[in-house]
Formats: sequence, structure tokens, C-alpha cells
Amino acid sequence: MFQNQVYINPAQAVPGDFASTNPAVFKLSGAGKCVADTSGVSVGRFAVLNTTGTVTSIPGAAPSPIQRLGFVNRVNNAQIVTFLAESGYTIQPGQPVSLFGTGDWFVNADAITGSPTRGATIAWDFTTGLINIGAAIAGNLIDTGYKLVSESAAVGQTVIISNTGA
Repeated sequence: MFQNQVYINPAQAVPGDFASTNPAVFKLSGAGKCVADTSGVSVGRFAVLNTTGTVTSIPGAAPSPIQRLGFVNRVNNAQIVTFLAESGYTIQPGQPVSLFGTGDWFVNADAITGSPTRGATIAWDFTTGLINIGAAIAGNLIDTGYKLVSESAAVGQTVIISNTGA
């Protein structure tokens, strides 16, 4: 990202960043690889590891088994491919993906249900790839096993989630 303004205090984090030094565990692929599928993979979001070793951000159907669900860490592996764009959050097809099954992460709250507080459920919409905080698990939403660590959340806010008991 190219700097275009200056703040007095630095930003807390960018979605996909580690939120702590607690243990973070990679998802392992039996195919010997973990790469973005033909549509690319979004950084700072949940994704599914397919049996072929490809990773899908928006599978369109609930992953089976749910253990194949992981979180895509930001390790500067997304590329800027849009002409004159300042940033890119998509890992291009065929590129390596860091997919984690355990950890503490910064994410954007895409949707909020009610007034979620610390401990609220983190749901993932497998048809859109959006992260919903505090929603009841139904329809296109699945429980990620993560919980909200931040004291509260608002739409568009960068919050901390964890499945390590932080």
C-alpha cells in the first residue's frame, strides 16, 4: 500500500495480521501443497482446503468436513494486479497460501448481529466469504470455532478473534 496520509498514531493492525504470539497452527495438505485455486484467495478471511491442495475463499457450499476450514494469514503474499491500485488482498491462482487452523487474528467485521461483546460467535458465510459476528448459525452461516476477543464490534471495524482461548 502506498502512503497517502499521515496519522499521529500507527494503525492497530491490518486484517489477516497475527493478534498475539499465542500458538498458531498451519493446516496441512495431504496433497503436499497449499495454493490458491483458480479464483484466488482473499487475505484476512476464512477459506477451505480442498483435497487437491487448493484453497478456496468462497466455496459456494458448506465445507465437508468442517475441519478443512482455516484462516488466511497476511504474510505479504497477495499481489497488486489491478492497474494503478494501491493495495491488493487477493492471493493469485497457483500462489502459496498460509492457511491456519488455530490462532489469534485481526479481521474486519463484515456483518454484525445484535450488539456483540467479548465471546460472541464468529460465523462465516460460505457463499460470500463474509465474516459475521454474533449471528445465529443457520442457512449459509457456519460456526468457525472462533470467538470475539475485542470488547465490542461494529460493521467495518477491525477486531480480534481467537480459537486459542485468549
